[in-house]
Amino acid sequence: MKSVLLTSFTALALGAVATSAAAQCATVEPVIAPQIRVDPLDAAGPAEMVQPLVLIFRRAGTDVGPMTVRYQIVDEDSSVVSRIGQSRGPRVVWQGEDSSRDIGAFRSEAYPLLRTGRVVLGEDDQAAQTRVMMRLTDLRDDLPAGVYREQFTVRYWCGSEDTASLPYELPGAIATSVAIPNVLSASIAGASTRGEIDFLDFALRSRQLQVSVRSTGPYRVTARSENGGVLVREDVRGTPNASDRIAYTVRFDGQPLDGEGAGGQLMSRAGLLGRQTVLDVAVGDVGGNRAGAYKDTLFLTLSPVN
Repeated sequence: MKSVLLTSFTALALGAVATSAAAQCATVEPVIAPQIRVDPLDAAGPAEMVQPLVLIFRRAGTDVGPMTVRYQIVDEDSSVVSRIGQSRGPRVVWQGEDSSRDIGAFRSEAYPLLRTGRVVLGEDDQAAQTRVMMRLTDLRDDLPAGVYREQFTVRYWCGSEDTASLPYELPGAIATSVAIPNVLSASIAGASTRGEIDFLDFALRSRQLQVSVRSTGPYRVTARSENGGVLVREDVRGTPNASDRIAYTVRFDGQPLDGEGAGGQLMSRAGLLGRQTVLDVAVGDVGGNRAGAYKDTLFLTLSPVN
């Protein structure tokens, strides 16, 4: 991922470097794109997003006649798919306002003049601007939470396709970033945020619920028992004694949870496809308890960890 903004101008032409800055036809001003925030768990969010940017080209010489500048956006660290981020990140397609064609390029390519945008400086014009469309195309991909950054090079030529000059470049000309927040969604037994474990006659002293979690990053699970980690007989009046209480333990994904809400368990990223995790509740010996219905309410809290 590129993190240094270069301010010098580098002119490259088929392996040769232009040594005279005065020979340049124009310069281009660096641009910092507004950061884009994408929530991939938002079902109502767009699958694609377009961010318009403005590139400004200025004359670099003394010629005041009409001048055409052709340009393209170069991804320095990708060779197949252009993206914001080095090894992974949102995919990006670059388009100029004068054409719907892709004007993105890679360092490994030859200079494809057919995939360029165009801006014209009229006679005596010292500068001209053009809009560039940065189109993010896969906003519902399973990307981990974080900030993805990239700095793209602007490569440009002076003249028409037939009379174009040697290309010039401004590395780091367009700085972009996309933030994917750490968010999650959870449900019990497939659909609800509430579930029930019924021990019936306590023939089985351990019962389970399935908790479905989708998350873009790691999260922490804590538990809080309404009765302090015990089932209490419903008809009891006042403070329940030992025969009116049944202690129980809770495990989430095989690890014990403290019913007092302390500590909690750190869980790894579940991803957009989600993961099924077992909530296991096991009661103690009920041989000495009075007959009746026993209950408790356990509150599970799942919190993103940033």
